[in-house]
Amino acid sequence: MNIAIAIILIAGIGFAIMIKKGKAKGTAAKDSPQPSPAPRSETSPDQEYKAVLDSLLNLNILMRKDRNLPVEMTAEIEAIIDDLMAITPEMMERYPGETLTYEIKKIGREHLYKTVKEYLDLSQDSRKNQFDIFEKTIKSLHDVSNRSRDIVEKNETAEFKTMANFLAGKFS
Repeated sequence: MNIAIAIILIAGIGFAIMIKKGKAKGTAAKDSPQPSPAPRSETSPDQEYKAVLDSLLNLNILMRKDRNLPVEMTAEIEAIIDDLMAITPEMMERYPGETLTYEIKKIGREHLYKTVKEYLDLSQDSRKNQFDIFEKTIKSLHDVSNRSRDIVEKNETAEFKTMANFLAGKFS
């Protein structure tokens, strides 16, 4: 069953990348008749999104391998993964230079994985002692992903700076 879930997740990620590339090509052809600027040394948006997806996939696999992670926490983390998979490409496309976009990518690429891995690397006794802190962190990340989804869906650009400053102070 775990293998089937992993395969479905991989297929979904692949499909999301294909859709993202298709949208990017279509949008680029419509929006910019002028030649594109000189190539930058930074990574492309597709590469950045792929890095986020790779991190989220690795996190999902890591969680599936650990039979001692409570089911409720697994569900909570999966909800965060779902939110990040949904909002990250849209934010990268619509708000590429915004600090909130940077922070969301950072949570998807690094912070969520690091938080869960550090908890899973603990002994069972240490997990019991640290569970409340871990649960609070995961709930906070879930709130952030939900709020970010609302900001994107409702195009609340006035909230971008406030949310970005909050995230930078809390998770950076």
